[in-house]
Parts: sequence; C-alpha cells; structure tokens
Amino acid sequence: MKFAVVDLETTGGKPSDGRITEIGVVLMDDTNVEGTFQALVDPGMPIQPFVQRLTGITDEMVQGKPQFSAIAEDLMGMLQDRIFVAHNVQFDSRFMMAELKRCAIKYDPPRLCTVKLSRRFFPGLPSYSLHNLTESLELPDFNHHRALADARAAAEILKLVYEKIGPEKLLKEVKNLPKKDSRPGRG
Repeated sequence: MKFAVVDLETTGGKPSDGRITEIGVVLMDDTNVEGTFQALVDPGMPIQPFVQRLTGITDEMVQGKPQFSAIAEDLMGMLQDRIFVAHNVQFDSRFMMAELKRCAIKYDPPRLCTVKLSRRFFPGLPSYSLHNLTESLELPDFNHHRALADARAAAEILKLVYEKIGPEKLLKEVKNLPKKDSRPGRG
C-alpha cells in the first residue's frame, strides 16, 4: 500500500476563504518511509493572528515563498496513486482539493484518517488530539503545529495501526477507494 501522510497549516479554518501556508508530506510504502516533502507557501493573504500564535508561522516567514500554484504539479506527482492520510483527514483533504481546484487540477483521493483509526483501534484513550495521542502511544515528541512534524507523527500512528491490524483490514478502512469494474472480465 502506498500512502501520502499529509499535514497542512493554513491561514484559517475554511478552504473557501483560507489558503495553505505550509505543507508537510511523508511518503510511505506500507510502513517504510520513502521520502518527505516540506514547503512554506505564500498564501497571498494575511495569516490570522490566532493561527500565527498556534503555528509560529508569520506573514514575514511566507512572504516571497512560492505560491501554491507554483508547486501544485510537483505536489500532485507525489500524491498521485497514493492513499491520502491525515490526522483529521477531512480538514487537510478539503484544503488540498480546494487549492488544487484553483489550479484547475481535479483531485479526490482515497483517504484514511488517523483520528478515526486511533479511536477504533486504540479505544479508551483520554484524548485523540495528535499531541495527546502520541504521548498515550509513547511515540517521540515532535514540533506541534508545523506541517512536516505533524505529518511524521501521523505517519507513526499509521504504522502502529498497520502493524496492529495488517494491510487487508486497513484497506477496508480507506474511504473513497475507487471501485473495481464489476462487469465480467473487468478489473
């Protein structure tokens, strides 16, 4: 199984009026990390003060960085044919799809959510926030609310689930998986 574990930092909470400020991607084949990608992105708009305090990413840090459209094709090359994984996958996938749509790139990947996986396969923990979950699962501490560090933490959670339930069960958890053609002699 091929995964792209993604974390995005953004200017705000809604893809319709927000933009990406930082992208972190961990590419995995099964449980093996095959590569990583990290980029600050100029959102072309101010970052909300609350978000600046949360992430430490300021308007000055992204000024002069490439805008999303400048890296969209390269990013799609990494994401293509991989299961999109994130901690709260709805947030990250919606932002990614919105940004790619602005670049006239259609993207609607198969998805896995490490929050949902953790709730299902590690039940009863006090919190499923990324930071608290890594502590509960005794994973290494990381630089919270920075894209690549968060993506790496989510990748570690994915590895634990993969090792616990195996690839066949994990595949059943994937949302939006393309259906095989059910006609005789097809797929």
